[in-house]
Amino acid sequence: MSDADSYNSSDVSEDSQPPREVNYPLNEETEVPDTDGGLFKTVLVEGNGTRPAKGAKATVHYVGKLEDGTQFDSSRDRDVPFEFDLGKGQVIKGWDKGVMTMKVGEKAILKCTPDYGYGPTGSPPKIPGNATLLFEVELLAWTRDQDISKKRDGSLIKNILHDGTGVENPAFESQMKIDLSVYIGAIDPHAPDTMPAPVFSKSGWEIVVGETEIPPMLEPCLVSLRANESAAFKIKSELIPDAAPAFHIPAAADRDNKEISYLVVVHSLLSVKSWEFEGEKKVEQGVLRKERGNAALKAGNYALAERYYRRALEFVGEDYGLKDEVKPACHEVRVAVSNNLAQVLLNQQKYGQVFEFTKKVLTLQPHNAKALFREAKARNALQDWDLAIKNCDTILEKEPENADAKALKATIAAEKKAYDQKQKSMFKKMFS
Repeated sequence: MSDADSYNSSDVSEDSQPPREVNYPLNEETEVPDTDGGLFKTVLVEGNGTRPAKGAKATVHYVGKLEDGTQFDSSRDRDVPFEFDLGKGQVIKGWDKGVMTMKVGEKAILKCTPDYGYGPTGSPPKIPGNATLLFEVELLAWTRDQDISKKRDGSLIKNILHDGTGVENPAFESQMKIDLSVYIGAIDPHAPDTMPAPVFSKSGWEIVVGETEIPPMLEPCLVSLRANESAAFKIKSELIPDAAPAFHIPAAADRDNKEISYLVVVHSLLSVKSWEFEGEKKVEQGVLRKERGNAALKAGNYALAERYYRRALEFVGEDYGLKDEVKPACHEVRVAVSNNLAQVLLNQQKYGQVFEFTKKVLTLQPHNAKALFREAKARNALQDWDLAIKNCDTILEKEPENADAKALKATIAAEKKAYDQKQKSMFKKMFS
């Protein structure tokens, strides 16, 4: 947009709010609400679907003219549509306000007075000062797509339909009330007439993040949302290869590798925050999550156990703010949780993460046999044999008859010896 985006900072609205919904009759000039007579719209061709919201990326074609009919700019002449983000002051006020009143496919004349155009200075040489401008605008498309995939590879796309409130996002254990619809293939929520029927839908669904059984890949969608937000999510087939019968999602091969789409509306969001608790109450919250983690560990659900233990440490992982009389109980829970978390990480072969939690134990109890043993196992898996043996020796200094430490030390020594012999053999061949 060679002229309509050549603006002075005083000519744009950095915090444009969407206009109030009104009816715009066909071929009738109508004032856009809340513009004090500064912006008018005449609908030439009606569009379909929902109107874009602040923050959306709009794609338009336009022709800009002065009131006397002199054309000063046209994307159609260049045959290149113009894109911009609504409500962010990237274009003149008349565009920020006016395009937010349009639907996809709509063509309209936006009549912008100087306050909604280029003001008293204009945009020389084509646009004089205090000029009223006429823009014929066609809204080709709009989107609020965000790539929220872990690798930022476009495999999980979020499209915001309605902005949320507040700043909080859900996390593990957050309580949410949502509406959910599940679709096979891509959807366009901005054109509801084209939407297929969902294969699964549930309204007013009360869930606990990380605990309630939900469709695959829904959790990373949920944690991007805020209270009262609604959004559509597009998930590439490779992220959901297996069937989820409870939600009527076929395996990828049975759905021709079509992507999965979710439509989510958040009605409420409540999270338990560790900083809201003090003293014994804080320790109690840690104990509660330790017990849930233990149950998950016993059931063999290591991933869930890990989440509970990490959550427990949000309550008991530090001494900050604790009175001296509460610290012993907090330390006891911290040691138990950290040891269990170290074991869960070993079970999942996350060896490099083990040491953060064994350290929490050994800082309080330098000769804790469980922590030393789990640290030794992690070091052994990482082929850090000398330190692994040192861990075992530290156990045996206090517990000379500890059978597990003796057996692990022997295993480590044997693995180290076998490795050293293999290395010697390789070097011998290289130089023979």
